[in-house]
Amino acid sequence: MALCVAPAALHEHLLRDFGGAGLALAVMLCAAVATMERRLVLTSPVACPDSSVARLLFHARHLEPLSAGGAAGFMAPLGTAVLLPTVLGWPAADGTAFAEPGSAGTGRRPG
Repeated sequence: MALCVAPAALHEHLLRDFGGAGLALAVMLCAAVATMERRLVLTSPVACPDSSVARLLFHARHLEPLSAGGAAGFMAPLGTAVLLPTVLGWPAADGTAFAEPGSAGTGRRPG
C-alpha cells in the first residue's frame, strides 16, 4: 500500500515544483516588462525559452497517441512558449528600449 502512495506524492511534488518554476518565470517576465530594467529584460528571454525548450523537445518525441490535428494543437502553445519571449526581447537587444535610471517604472530615484 505504501508503494501506491509514494508515486502519487512524488507526482504531486513534481507538478508543484514545475508550476512554481513556471510562475517564477512569469513574474520575472512581468517585472521585465514593467520596469524595462536592462538586466531583467535581457535575462528573461533567455530563461523562458531555456526552460521551455526541454519541454518542447520531450513532448515532440511523444506525439504518437495524438492525431495530426491534436499534435499540432498540443505543440503550438509549447512552440509559442519558446519563441514569444525571444521575439519580444529582440527589440531590447539594441538598448534603446530601456528606461534610464531614475525614470518612471524603474523603482529608482534620480540623484
